[in-house]
Order: sequence, then C-alpha cells, then structure tokens
Amino acid sequence: MKIKRYLVKSMPEAMAQIRRDLGTEAVIIGTRRVRQRGVRGWFTPPWLEVTAAADTRPPEPSSTALKREVEEIKGLLQKVSGHLGLAEPEPDALLRWRDLLQQIEVNTEITERLLEGMEDSLRGSGGEDGNLWREEMAERLARFLAPAWPGKPPGRIMAFIGPTGVGKTTTLAKLAARYCLLEKKKVGLVTMDTYRIGAVQQLAIYGEILGVPVETAFTPQELRQKVEAFGDRDVVLIDTVGRSPRNDLRLAELRAFLDTLQQVDSFLVLSCTTRAGDLEEAVARFGQLRPSWLIFTKLDETRCRGAIVNAVASTGLPVAYITNGQNVPDDIVRTGPERLARLILGVD
Repeated sequence: MKIKRYLVKSMPEAMAQIRRDLGTEAVIIGTRRVRQRGVRGWFTPPWLEVTAAADTRPPEPSSTALKREVEEIKGLLQKVSGHLGLAEPEPDALLRWRDLLQQIEVNTEITERLLEGMEDSLRGSGGEDGNLWREEMAERLARFLAPAWPGKPPGRIMAFIGPTGVGKTTTLAKLAARYCLLEKKKVGLVTMDTYRIGAVQQLAIYGEILGVPVETAFTPQELRQKVEAFGDRDVVLIDTVGRSPRNDLRLAELRAFLDTLQQVDSFLVLSCTTRAGDLEEAVARFGQLRPSWLIFTKLDETRCRGAIVNAVASTGLPVAYITNGQNVPDDIVRTGPERLARLILGVD
C-alpha cells in the first residue's frame, strides 16, 4: 500500500494530483486545513492537506478476488482512520463555514453544534451554491438562538446597566426617541449617573429635544419616588452608572437601587468591541443584577460578532436591540432570532 500527502489550495487540485500519482483507485483517508507559520499565515488563505492511499500490488486475474481485495483495503483504511482520528474529507463549503465561525469568535462547542449534520446537506447538493448555504447557516443560527426569546416584550419600566463606556446613555436616548416619535408614547427619563461629568446634562439635552421630563436620583429611595411620580407615563427609562464588573461593592450598590423598584426589566448593555474574555466576565458578574435582556452596541466597529452568540448561550437571555452607529434616533435595530442571526453572519 502506498500513502501520500498533498498540500494544495483546493480539493479539485488534490484529486488531479492523486489520480496522476496513485491512479483512479486511490482512496482519500484524511483532510485538514493548514496555515503557513508566522505572521504571513494570518493574512493568507489556509492550505488543504489531503492524505491518500492506493494498493500497489498487481491485480488478481479473477474479478471476484479483485473485489474482495478492494473491500479489504477499504476496511483497513477505515480502521486506520479511526485510530488516527481521521474523518471523511469535509466539503470545502463546510471547511469555510468552520473557519468563518472561528474567525468571528463563536466558541468551539457552539461551532460544532451549528455544523452538526450540515455535511450531509452540503454533499447532497454538491456544496456549490454559496447563497443557499448562507441561508441554511442563518436558519441554523436562528434556531440555536430562538429558545432564549420570551413570549412577552419588556415591561413599562426599563433600566440600562453595564460596564463603563459601552454606550448606555446613547442607547437609552435612541430608544426614548423611538418610543416618542414612532410609537407616540409618553416617556419619562430618570438618571442615576451622577458620577460621570456631564452625564446628567447629556440626558437633559436629549429630554429637552424630545420634550420629555428628566429626573435625577441620588439614593435608592429617590429612585423609587421618581419612578412612582412617572405613573402617568407609558414608558420609564432609567440610566444607571457604568460599573466595572470586578467591583463587587459598586455592583451591590447598583443592585440596592434596582431592588427598590417593582416589575423593572434590566437591559445589560455590552459592546461588541470588548475582548472575548472580558465580555464573558462582564456577563457573569452582572448576572447578580438579574438582567432580563441583552443589548449589544458598536456592531459597526467590529467583525468579531460571535461574542453575541456566546453571550446568549451562556446567559439564556435574548438580545433586544443592536446598535450600529452613534446617530440618534437612528442606528438601532430591534432583533428577534432571525434578524439577529443575519446581522451576526452579515447575511443581507
């Protein structure tokens, strides 16, 4: 038996070399993607390493003996593949999807769940129709995300919590404008952000432009009173102080404010540009404030959107909105599983 490895750019190129070197009876026993070493490897497409084998013994004169020999070779190759951890060669389209999901930082476990069973579908149609498989991946991702979505929308009182610098105040202003201008609802705004210089004035300017009242709360009791005073409002939006996920004391202080309210929905606001490890920590630490929804900002500033998938999977919380710019009241999108999946994958 003769075994050879080939380093090629595509499967058709590999097949041509295998037929030339080993003949038409050669069998592919393994494939894998290989990147060039060093910095260059990050900026060039990966190569495809293909391992093939062929029987080099003279054929038996009897066709029955030949068939038996071929079956023995196939059985041997299957055993070898099992011992070496080699799988059947994946279609190029499936390899591309695995690379893409890893590049946008979807974690490995979720990537494998999304690709499970997709190989059969790809082989069934030849895997050549890129639009078809973009749509299938969008549908698969939407089905993966769907269980997080509840059957009812957020309530009347909404608080926006999260780390510093993620854009909570701007996001709140965008939603206030949507409620006022598009849904014709009466809105009240309350800010607890008395730490950041200019934060109260920023929200006051938004309130003046929209013609909605803005109140400031310095203590948990004042927050409850200000919210209760907005009893005639259809929607009350609360801007909170940005907190470091690692500061347990400040997080406990924020929780003390929110615990004075009844039937409040908290939106955990996160930035798509945050490093994966820091984002995981923020999701875990802000969990003690019992958020009901997620909001992701700055989608326009990164291509690594898989962190959204990871956050939904780890928290079981739905993503209410995505923001993709700084324009108020524009650059905000209400999402469901289908819309979010297409945004993450960049499928128009």
